[in-house]
Amino acid sequence: MKNALRGLTFRGKGLIAVGLGLGVGALISEQRDLLRIAILLLALPCVSAFLVARTHFRLGAERTVTPPHVPVGTIGEVQLTVTNMSRTRTGTLLLSDAVPRALGRPVTRVLERVEAGGSRITTYPLEAARRGRYELGPLSITAVDPFGLVRLTRTFRTTTPVLVVPQVEALADAVIAADHRGRGDGAAVALAARGDDDVVPREYRHGDDLRRIHWRASARLDELMVRREEVPWTNRATVLIDLRTPRHGGEGATSSLERTLSAGASAAVHLLRHGWTIRVATTDGRVLVPTASGPVGEAEVLTSLALVEASPAVDITSPGLRDDLVIAAVASDARMTSALSGRAARSSGQLGIALVVDTAAWFAPEAQPADETCAALRAAGWQAAGVTARPDAVASAWLAATGELQGSGR
Repeated sequence: MKNALRGLTFRGKGLIAVGLGLGVGALISEQRDLLRIAILLLALPCVSAFLVARTHFRLGAERTVTPPHVPVGTIGEVQLTVTNMSRTRTGTLLLSDAVPRALGRPVTRVLERVEAGGSRITTYPLEAARRGRYELGPLSITAVDPFGLVRLTRTFRTTTPVLVVPQVEALADAVIAADHRGRGDGAAVALAARGDDDVVPREYRHGDDLRRIHWRASARLDELMVRREEVPWTNRATVLIDLRTPRHGGEGATSSLERTLSAGASAAVHLLRHGWTIRVATTDGRVLVPTASGPVGEAEVLTSLALVEASPAVDITSPGLRDDLVIAAVASDARMTSALSGRAARSSGQLGIALVVDTAAWFAPEAQPADETCAALRAAGWQAAGVTARPDAVASAWLAATGELQGSGR
């Protein structure tokens, strides 16, 4: 009751002040009717406080965020469930949930009376305007009397984390085979048929170790043949993402930087769901995720990309592109073209796929058309396709690049 009286609103306090004034005036002037009015005015806030105090505020609250990871630039949904755990029904409840500015505005909802043991569900949208990790809450629930004279507020300590991640597009199930290295599924079948002694021989060259001579193949071809030093296909990949702020354009969720992150995230998730082990790195030399695989790796990659900050660097520092497969999600500029073209000749058998974001469409500084960058990278041995500003551009670019790969017979 004391807490309820402390929760008197400005209206309730004003009513008490008026009641006291009228009461004093009624006693001085001996006006009984005026005294009755004064008593009524004083009684109303007390009765309201009693009614509000009866709620006891034995309430529970639970939030559910859908989807669990909200893609930037999209709208998620929060379901808020309020449960009355007391033996009496509540009055009208006013809910106020704190929401970070990057996810929208603070939310206010009104719930009608909740029966004993019952619950009410309300929802509100989350506008994911910026990547990052945020906290929803704390939630405040205010019990209000019908006259607006008393408010009793309870604030819950619990908050709910929300992770805003780059947009992930579903990519086509293209088969990225290892046949260009003499390994992979096709090679495994061939080895099982003829034995490891016959593995991919080549002509003898001056300086080759004589212990590697393949005698059976040499006898059959009537010239010296040696076993090729093949590196097994390990299904390991590096996803390289260009986070150089000076080479990107646009702002917020629609910027070319976010589109580049979307391309990298889409490729990473696609590979992880197809059994690859990946590493995620940036063009300024940072290794965001040293190794990731399976569902746990997917969560780690998305969390890392949600929290990663852009780099002010212009120069490119390679983290080392040593894996079987390299997927580069990069801006379209001459410096990047030169860096990747030099890396394309890194060693025979490695496969590079470049998703080139057309930063010229975002009016980025020193940007060149994605078609020019893709042509130069193809000439250097990459499979490349441009990513435009269209909503499904990453999936289209992936299909173009991997379709070109299969069509080329690599």
